[in-house]
Amino acid sequence: MQTCPKRDPRPARIALAVAALASVLLGGCGHSQRCDFDDRPRAEVFQAVVQACREPRYPDWVVVRNEVHVDEQDGYVSVYRDLRRDVIEAGLDPRREERKWRFTATVSPARPTTVTLASPDWAVPGHFWREADHFFGQVRMRLVELGPVLPAPGDPMGGAAASAERDPQAPGHRAEPPAEGQLATP
Repeated sequence: MQTCPKRDPRPARIALAVAALASVLLGGCGHSQRCDFDDRPRAEVFQAVVQACREPRYPDWVVVRNEVHVDEQDGYVSVYRDLRRDVIEAGLDPRREERKWRFTATVSPARPTTVTLASPDWAVPGHFWREADHFFGQVRMRLVELGPVLPAPGDPMGGAAASAERDPQAPGHRAEPPAEGQLATP
């Protein structure tokens, strides 16, 4: 009776580990990025996050599908989004690009208010980072639309209304020109 020599399983395991590591490094599996909004209350940040998720604004993409699930109690929003655009470049055939994003935005309950954007999908890290930067820009823009929360720097009254000599002028009113050598009032 003849026996076959046993094969050493270590080279196969090493090759498998190297292949798995290379696919993670080259493809990226799941990403997250954080942004602090320490000057804003949690409720306002969460409201801005929900608005940015429900009403995305892209200058060069069309939102085909946007599914949003909001969990107010946990400060959690999950999004599935399909984007499309047609790219036309001189000398090249037009092409359609499509992106699918699945991500979650979590607003921390503690101070400073932190928003964590995470995606479980495999994606090129640079694509995720670009989308995360766009998302955080959308949140910041909506916070600006909500108006200032903190008093203006140097306000001794801590947010008291500024006094005015007269009521604001109607739209289209032209201010009187300043005296020679003086600056115009805003």
